[in-house]
Amino acid sequence: MKQWSTKDLRVLVPPAEGRAGDALMTFSDRYSVFDHGVMPDRIPGKGRASCAMAVHSFGLLHDAGLATHFVEQVAADTIRIRLLGRDLSGTRLTGPARLIPLQVVYRRELRPESSVHRRIAAGALDPADVPAPDPVTGRLAADMVEFTSKFEETDRFLTRAEAARVGGVGPDDLTALTVAARRVCATVGERCERIGLTLVDGKAEFGYDDDRRLIIVDHAGTPDENRFYLGDTPVCKELLRAIHPGLRDRVQAYVRDGVPRAEWAPPAPLAPEAIGAVADVYATLAELWTTGTAAARNRLTAAARRYDDAVAAGAGSGR
Repeated sequence: MKQWSTKDLRVLVPPAEGRAGDALMTFSDRYSVFDHGVMPDRIPGKGRASCAMAVHSFGLLHDAGLATHFVEQVAADTIRIRLLGRDLSGTRLTGPARLIPLQVVYRRELRPESSVHRRIAAGALDPADVPAPDPVTGRLAADMVEFTSKFEETDRFLTRAEAARVGGVGPDDLTALTVAARRVCATVGERCERIGLTLVDGKAEFGYDDDRRLIIVDHAGTPDENRFYLGDTPVCKELLRAIHPGLRDRVQAYVRDGVPRAEWAPPAPLAPEAIGAVADVYATLAELWTTGTAAARNRLTAAARRYDDAVAAGAGSGR
């Protein structure tokens, strides 16, 4: 059993050269924010909610003509997948049945918490590379696509040249990844519009099947890799980021100063009120995502209000 920050992987058949394997991926109640690693608390029901949304989203992607590694759902929190191999040597082109070691970020809007603002202010991103937002809706003139690293100590944004080197892909492959990410964005965004949510941004991961055809891996259409909003309230992992004030800066300082991860100070636990409020949002969001009913939307609205009330009462970390 392999354990990642929020998921567990049980390998049934390991991948081989040019051939995908077989595995079970379980969504846990753990969470991670700001690349800190696993946080001390668990969010009850988060794994089942994320799994339900992922399975529904795999269906949406399939209907949109996008291939994925999903095979079937085997339990409320577990799916069976085609398992791809990894080659992080950086010495050859990523071949068949291999994971592309990149994350592809797509953006539809720029909310205040977007890293785009910080990177422009720091001179790390040229404003000319950001599509102009609509002055009324805030929607970007075109969906913005960027690449980040995946298997480094913390994720970092990459130029296209860096992405090609890190990902072991060529220029045409990068173009295909960009097109595929925009299609994922459109598919997830369309679902949001149908059920009264707003997709702000998200990320997708890709690999190649046995014939080196591009497929979506990990999962898509869940609140852990997408920023969903219900009106002005985030209904996604942003809820968890918001109740860990100062953690982003501490992680960045640890990385900048070369502090070993084992020496990082553990985050303060969450108050029970915050845990319960976030759990309610995940559960009701999954219900809305999979059913699209007005009743589910009303329940999500009530859950988001409960979260706002809990935060206003000081129910974040460190209380």
